[in-house]
Amino acid sequence: MSNWTHVAGIIRVDYLKIPGVTRDIDFEEEIGRELTFDDIWYETVVYEEYESHPQSFLPSGSEGSLKMSVWANPDDSHLSAYTVSIFGDLKDHDDENEIIEWFKAQCNKFLVRQAVITVYNEYHDEPKTWTFEGREDK
Repeated sequence: MSNWTHVAGIIRVDYLKIPGVTRDIDFEEEIGRELTFDDIWYETVVYEEYESHPQSFLPSGSEGSLKMSVWANPDDSHLSAYTVSIFGDLKDHDDENEIIEWFKAQCNKFLVRQAVITVYNEYHDEPKTWTFEGREDK
């Protein structure tokens, strides 16, 4: 039987957008890239990059990584500039704490308005949730 870990996380990022002065945040560069089932199955160039630099990718299981979706606030006058969703199902990854610690590290890269993550491993049968309460490196 397969061991699955299910993840749902949101990070609301404050960022002052000043046209011609600041650039949009590249969340793939800052947080990580996705690794697909096909990347693993066919051992693509992306998979070779993952093998060399796993820290440049979202947390992964045996059939691919978590997914990431970014919403950019279309109103540049709002400080709440981005909402980043990190979600997915990881096969053969059973360390909920590792994912939560990774998520905390990502939050410390930004000015976070709100963030929360829930990680549930089917074998452990008890979801773990972490809520952002301020930078942990203060």
